[in-house]
Amino acid sequence: MGVFDSLDPDLADAAAALVDAAARAGLQPRVTSTLRTNSQQAKLYRGYLANPSRQFPVAPPGFSAHEYGEAFDMVVTPMQALADVGATWLDWGGGWNPRDAVHFELPGASERAKQRGSQQSNEAPFLVQLAAGLPFGLSASLIFDLFGIPTAARKDVTPEQLQYLASLIR
Repeated sequence: MGVFDSLDPDLADAAAALVDAAARAGLQPRVTSTLRTNSQQAKLYRGYLANPSRQFPVAPPGFSAHEYGEAFDMVVTPMQALADVGATWLDWGGGWNPRDAVHFELPGASERAKQRGSQQSNEAPFLVQLAAGLPFGLSASLIFDLFGIPTAARKDVTPEQLQYLASLIR
């Protein structure tokens, strides 16, 4: 099974061609991510929340083009050449943004992922539905646990953000 077999067929062939082109240019391409499950995306996102100064952004679970097989991440050596690889991907009609230079996707994939994520987020997760049915309030710690917010990120949550999270389970 190839590294791109789990991706949308429209992306898989173009992705393989980009990796081949980067290799022919001597850039030692390495694919670091393709399709991700929702739980893999959630774990990656929790890590991002715990360390928001990371070099590359991470979409919340349900909102990543990786979860729908429409994106892959790739690094090259030297990393400065990633801008040239991204420009090639754009010339070929793909989606790429220098703010997340390792991320390559089908055109419009991030926007489609946002729409899908918004549709899913309108359906409250089971634990949130359960908490909403309780006849008493929940502590901030339990609310953080329900939403999977890691302990390291909790110190950065503002009172307004906590109030918003609590409103989601009322």
